Amino acid sequence: MGRYTLIFDIETVPTREENLSEEELEYLFKRADSEEKREKIRGMMSFWALTAHLVSVGMFLLEKKRALVLYVGDEEGEEVEDVDGVEVRFRSFPLSEGIEEAERRILEEFWRVVSSRSVGRLVSFNGRGFDSHFLMLKSLMLGVKATRSLMGNRYDYGSHLDILDLLSFHGVGRLYSLDFLCRRLGIDTPKKFMKAEEVNEKFLEGKYREIALYNFYDILATGRLYERLVETLGEALGLTP
Repeated sequence: MGRYTLIFDIETVPTREENLSEEELEYLFKRADSEEKREKIRGMMSFWALTAHLVSVGMFLLEKKRALVLYVGDEEGEEVEDVDGVEVRFRSFPLSEGIEEAERRILEEFWRVVSSRSVGRLVSFNGRGFDSHFLMLKSLMLGVKATRSLMGNRYDYGSHLDILDLLSFHGVGRLYSLDFLCRRLGIDTPKKFMKAEEVNEKFLEGKYREIALYNFYDILATGRLYERLVETLGEALGLTP
């Protein structure tokens, strides 16, 4: 049995401030001496695992053209549909049991999938800068056992390839957004469907399925970018199997 490339991406929302203690809020905002600075910190809270919730995880087995999106929703359920030629399984975990329980179950399933013997290289866009440490710290917080290191050696492309890190040539060049790269390379951008800054608004509106679909479009775009990367620069950079 061969090993497959797995593209992954997550969507998060900030924890409500009323769920944090006075001491925790004081720590977060102690350097914010103006409302503008407080708002800036609030805008960052969705990127920090200890002040945010994991609301969707997308995984795409590139060679098999199959994807799995795990997300928090109104109720437990599962449905499969074809989206842009990919068989996508959307699996929801109910908020009725509490958001942290839904997160815990999503994490358990994520770690089960990525540790499968059929999964080889992990691919992300800014996964080293965000997704990886978020997933690992959130697992620490919720008591979920991790089954695979998502960080590792940034130059070991066989384990985890972060396309953003690679295309900046590990900090030598400019960091381009996924949206900009897709537009310049003629790849459909997920931002046509939703913008990242809209995720929290959609979550508060209860539009969980829309977030899950946006998560899929992110991994689909990342997968197409990866295919272009392998086709053109893969041999020179040692990305070929």
